[in-house]
Amino acid sequence: MKRLHKIKGKERVSSSLPFFLKKPFFILVIFCFLLFSSGCTDVDDSGNEAELVEVTEDVNNSDSEAGMVEVTNLNQIDEALTKGPVVLKLGSKGCIPCQEQEEVLAELLPMYQDSASIMLIDVKEQPEFATTFGVRVIPDTCIITGIEDGKYMYMRPDGSKSSERANARFLGVADKETLSETLEEAIESRNIVG
Repeated sequence: MKRLHKIKGKERVSSSLPFFLKKPFFILVIFCFLLFSSGCTDVDDSGNEAELVEVTEDVNNSDSEAGMVEVTNLNQIDEALTKGPVVLKLGSKGCIPCQEQEEVLAELLPMYQDSASIMLIDVKEQPEFATTFGVRVIPDTCIITGIEDGKYMYMRPDGSKSSERANARFLGVADKETLSETLEEAIESRNIVG
């Protein structure tokens, strides 16, 4: 594999891959580049502390038509939890899979508008939430059932609760049936406790 070259009287040792390995190596490099550069994984993880942002939308305003609420402050989530579980989608407006997830959530909205809230966080506009919720890949969806000991409690797809969001989140586009079943479990668990 090593070849000895003479260039202007100096000897140089170079190594190169055999010809039959160059093409697979090149294909592997391109594949890795595409794999790691595609999708919506460009979340800013600056590690900055979250700062309070003024509430811009009232989640308890019964005069307005119920819909998905854009979160700008954690107090909005806390207020919505008094009504029922919160489906929280963390994503970005420019992310195509995030838009697909919003379409799925829009289908759930009429079914659960009286018993749950559907809320959205744009982690590009509100990067402190990416740090707060440990977001690495978007869309990242979870169902918050309540607050215990100052921590959010999340409903896992298997129907159990966890204070660890990493164990209870849906990465990528989650289908309507899975989200609906998990949300039903969250509503039921609140009715049993409450």
